[in-house]
Amino acid sequence: MLRLWWLLLLGLLAGCNAPPAAKLQLVGVGIEDNAYAVTFDADVDFLGYYEDEGRFWPAVNKKLVCRLDRQSDFDAADYATETASGSLEFVAERRVGQRKVFRYKAHLSFEKWESGSSMSIGDAAYVDAVLPPGAAIACKVRILVYFAPRYLSETMLLPANAVKRLARQVADEEAKSKNNAGDRR
Repeated sequence: MLRLWWLLLLGLLAGCNAPPAAKLQLVGVGIEDNAYAVTFDADVDFLGYYEDEGRFWPAVNKKLVCRLDRQSDFDAADYATETASGSLEFVAERRVGQRKVFRYKAHLSFEKWESGSSMSIGDAAYVDAVLPPGAAIACKVRILVYFAPRYLSETMLLPANAVKRLARQVADEEAKSKNNAGDRR
């Protein structure tokens, strides 16, 4: 009986190995569905690994998380230190020579923490104000898994100026919409 338990334990632990930390390459940043759509390529199909039907360790949280502090510990889900985060979606797979490249998209929202524990989504003015000019935001794919170690990719740097430019564009469009709505009255 003890031998059976050991075999079962070894079988479960064999499924704990995570894919290697993916190298992420930024493709572009835009506005989509009221969020900052970040498109990037990866050399590892991390979503496919965890979404495989036979996988014993289901992923419960699959996100691109970003922090202003490049030295941050992305290991834990510390929401108060995350500048932005967004759910991941698989876009496409392609071959470049002999290797596969996987394209993903994340719809980032910038969280605004108020009074220590409540959070709201920061508007365009907040995003423009919170990001220092010329800075880069450190981002990683983080996948939290039941009963197994979390998955972290390598760091991808997202240029803050590109996001600030989009935030200003959104703010200008919102202001025009308000002005047009006021003119109709």
